[in-house]
Amino acid sequence: MDIGTQVTFVLEDQTYTGTITKSYTNSYLIAFTSPDPAIVDKYHNKVIISQKKVQLVK
Repeated sequence: MDIGTQVTFVLEDQTYTGTITKSYTNSYLIAFTSPDPAIVDKYHNKVIISQKKVQLVK
């Protein structure tokens, strides 16, 4: 997947949609938004997720 691709992933039992901002060997840095202030405080709207746990939004 390329930078700027929309993807879905599961984080703390919630499904989120985000955009790939950087690609690593086996994972992606994904920017996302969350209405939950605890998630925003913990992750600052960016998270690294394994390539195996990311699905392309169609």
